[in-house]
Formats: sequence, C-alpha cells, structure tokens
Amino acid sequence: MAESDAFKNCSYYLVRYVPHVEREECLNIGLLLYSPGEQLLDCLFTRDFRRVKRFHPQADLELLRALQEDFEQQIQRHEDDLEGFLRQLQQSLSHAVQLAPARPILSAEPEAELPKLFQRLVDSARASTPAADTRMRIKQQLVAAFRRAAVLNDKRLERRIPAERFTQPGDPFYFDFGYRPLMAGGKPNGHIKLIHALSLHRDPELAKAVCFTMGQLRAKEPAELTAIIEAWPKKGDLVAQHSRRLLEDAGIGLWPVADVDAFAATVRRELVWTGERKIGVETG
Repeated sequence: MAESDAFKNCSYYLVRYVPHVEREECLNIGLLLYSPGEQLLDCLFTRDFRRVKRFHPQADLELLRALQEDFEQQIQRHEDDLEGFLRQLQQSLSHAVQLAPARPILSAEPEAELPKLFQRLVDSARASTPAADTRMRIKQQLVAAFRRAAVLNDKRLERRIPAERFTQPGDPFYFDFGYRPLMAGGKPNGHIKLIHALSLHRDPELAKAVCFTMGQLRAKEPAELTAIIEAWPKKGDLVAQHSRRLLEDAGIGLWPVADVDAFAATVRRELVWTGERKIGVETG
C-alpha cells in the first residue's frame, strides 16, 4: 500500500453543551480529532449561535464564542503531551461544556477528516477546512505535504529533534523536523537543516525562542532553519511584521504554507540525492 493511502487510527470527541446537567439534554457544539501516529490534535466549534439560543435561550454566548480560540491555545501549550491533555479534558469538563467518550475512526488523511466529521455530527453550516493560521494547522499542512512527497516516513527526515542535542542539557525546545543533506549547491555539505512551523501573528514569543535557540546552536555547528509560516504579513499587522523581521535578521528562512508542497519537493530532492550518494559509496 502506498504511503499516502495508509489508514491511520484516529479518535474523535464530541464537545457538548449541557446547560442543565440533571436533565441530560445536550447539543453538539464542537469536535476534537486526535491522531496519535501523526501527533495531531485539532478542533472545530460551531459559529451558529442561533441554534444554541434556540436550544437554551439563557446560554452564555460570550463563553461559547471563546471556545475555539481557547482550545487552540490549550492544544498548542500541550503539544508535547496530547494524550495527557485529552485525559485532563475528560476529567475537567463536567459542567455546561462536556467531552463525550472517544470514538475510533480510520482515516487516510487525518488533517482533512475534521471538517467532514464536523459537518456530519455537529454543524453542516461550517464544513470548510479551518484556516491555516495557527501553529498546529501549519504543522498539519507541512506533515501532509511531506506525506504527498513520500518523505514523511523517510528515516533520514527526523521528527521532534531536541534542541539540547546541540545547545545544553535541559533545553526544552524541540524542532519539528530536520535532516542532513550531503550536498548543498553542488558542494559537500553535511550540516543540519531544521524545519519548524509557527504563526507570525499568533506566535511572537515562539519566534523569539527560535531565534535564541538557533543562535546557541550555530555557536557550536553550522545549521539552517526554515520556518513554515501562515502567510506573508498583511499591511498593518505589526505583530506579524515584527516576527518576520526577528526571524529574517537571525538568518532564518521563511516559507508560506501555501507553497509547502514546493518546499517538500526541495526536501525530497536533497534526501533522494543523499540516498543515491550513499548507495554509490557502498557499491562503488
């Protein structure tokens, strides 16, 4: 079976609004999808608050409107332990907002499964793919591009590379991906190329951390980093423009997620050349 056709074990969790717990009446307002193999957890919540008001006229709409952003932020904070975060949610959500038990599902492309499930189980009015403006969704699109380029499972493309390997013990930072091409520009190379997803607008502190970490790393060995970003900053988005300047001043390359397939193709070319070179050495 081709890599892109392999089915992954996933679980989805319905998020329910239960205004009167004693009545056991509920309304599905959101959905979480978890793929442990892909280390992917994403969420979608309804924007149809007329439906919520019909179900419960006294609903706290301010609370419900904040759920999408709140869950996105929590997922990002817990990306190093998604299973633990899900257990925490199951234990803590027990009042007006509750998490239903996990239900298994097989999916060839987990990152594309969320809107389909959401349309069928929660709210058909919002079925489009979420905008790639958060780190987790940028990373999902990067993973999907690597899968399409048939490099995701290449052993030479490492995942979750601990920064402490290059900096100092105890450094908590992890790079999303990295590899060591043997050639760059037709010349012997060998230094590491790192890849990390981030949002220029949402992750200014992460941009600072990346710049600082790369400074420490480069003090010990040559290295490159490409940051996969949501898009080039819009006019007037001062936060995103500031993040862009920080990264570019630190010598970090930027690649918009809209062009991530072209980026994955460059990685494939370097990995394929590496593999051919190794074979040539072994058999020459």
